[in-house]
Amino acid sequence: MVHLTGLLATGLHEKPIDSEVGFLEKKLLIVVNQTGRKFEFVNKECDQDKMEIEPYASSNLPSINLTSGQHGAGCDIPDCSDKEYFLKHHMEFNENVGAVDKCVYSFWYNDSKDQYYYYKYPSNPPDPINPPDPFEDANVIPGNVSAAATKKAIYIRDDDTLFITDIYEKE
Repeated sequence: MVHLTGLLATGLHEKPIDSEVGFLEKKLLIVVNQTGRKFEFVNKECDQDKMEIEPYASSNLPSINLTSGQHGAGCDIPDCSDKEYFLKHHMEFNENVGAVDKCVYSFWYNDSKDQYYYYKYPSNPPDPINPPDPFEDANVIPGNVSAAATKKAIYIRDDDTLFITDIYEKE
């Protein structure tokens, strides 16, 4: 866990931190969990990125989790522009319910629309005749974020939504 003072943008700084030279990936570096639930972070493109996301310590103190990835520079956020790619090109926050891991959120970057998207899975089992389509039924992740190759922070909010922001260098 890390203290966030000076790391995350609130719109006051204008210089995003660039990812490593030569890489154009959008990197997820921090997950802020504002819920009392513990999640498992999974990157469908890289098994080495898997990690636990701790619940908050109190309602006033969110859990700050570094997602350094396999090379220590953040986890590459998958590009996914069509549902045929979805199965292998997204990230997830899973929750252990009983003895079963259940996907709660899927998220990705849609490179053809220049937007970050997420899908919140229903609490109840889906209708087997008309199951939801996570790619088609997804919502844009709100936030202060660019399509640029920068480091990102994503928030799991206590209202069951996600929020994303660029991480800015303190000037």
